[in-house]
Amino acid sequence: MDQRHLRENRRHGNPQFPLATYLQEQGINETILDNHWHDEAEFLWMLSGQAVFQIGLATFELQAGEGIFIPCGEVHGGYALSETACTFKAIVFHMDWLTEARDGIATRFLQPLQRGDAVIPSVYRNDTSWGKLVLRRLAEIHRLHDTTDSAKELRIKAELYSLFADLIGDGQWTRRDPANSVDTQTMDRLKSVVTYIENHCSQPLTVPLLAAVAGMSVGHFSRVFKSFMRKTPMDYVNHYRIQQAAYLLQNTKISVAEAALEVGLSNFSYFSKKFRTTYDCTPSQFRKKFRSL
Repeated sequence: MDQRHLRENRRHGNPQFPLATYLQEQGINETILDNHWHDEAEFLWMLSGQAVFQIGLATFELQAGEGIFIPCGEVHGGYALSETACTFKAIVFHMDWLTEARDGIATRFLQPLQRGDAVIPSVYRNDTSWGKLVLRRLAEIHRLHDTTDSAKELRIKAELYSLFADLIGDGQWTRRDPANSVDTQTMDRLKSVVTYIENHCSQPLTVPLLAAVAGMSVGHFSRVFKSFMRKTPMDYVNHYRIQQAAYLLQNTKISVAEAALEVGLSNFSYFSKKFRTTYDCTPSQFRKKFRSL
C-alpha cells in the first residue's frame, strides 16, 4: 500500500486476473495495517500471533487459525495484541471479477454484497461448519496461487464462488440493516476529509476547517473521526505529514528542512520529534538508512 494515501491505489493482480495474495509478517509493537480502504474485497487469515482488526467502527480480535472478511470500500486497519509478533495472509480481489456475468446469481447475491446492501459474517473460526469451510477454501486459494497450474485462475475463481455459495447455503448471507446506512454516510464524509488532507497537507489545517469539509460540528466531527480512524484529526494530519516527508526523503534529493516545509511542518524541532517517534530515528538517519539498502 502507498502509505501516502488512506485510499489504497495499488493494483492487486491484473485486469485479466484481479486477485493477489500476500504474506505479512509483523514484529512486536508494529502496526499491522494503517487504516485504509480499497475498492476490492479482502479476506485475512491469521497464521500466528494475535491481532485486533477494525472495520468501520467494529473491532474484532483474531487468533492464529482465524479469518476475517473486509467488504469493498470499508476503512480497516489492525494492530498486534500482547506485544507479540504475528503473521497473516491476505487475499484481495475485485468483486467485478465475480459479478461480470450479470446472471441471476450475481444480481441476487454478489452485486448486493459488492454494493454493501448485503453482508456476510466478518469473522471465521473453526467452531462453525461454515467457518471451517471458508478457512479451508482460503487455504486452498493460497495454495493454488503459488502453483504453476495452467488452470489456477479458473480453480481460484471456482473456490471463491464456492466460498460464497457455502455461506449463502448456510444462511450466512443477509440484507444489511437500513440503520447501518448512517455509518456509511458518515464514512463517506470522513473519506472526503482524508482526501482533502492528502491534497492540502502543505497548507494550514485546523479541526474547524476539516469539520466544515465534513459538514459537521467541530465536537461531533472530532468524536466521529477518532472513532473511525483511531487518531484525533490533528494526530492523523501530522502522522500523514510525517509519512509524506518520509516518502520525500526516500525519493527526492531535497533537504530535511525542505521536506518538513513541503508537508506543512514549519517547526523543525516538532517535525524532528514526531519523525523520531514514528520511525525510531531522525530524518537524516532515515535517509541514510534508506540509501544504504
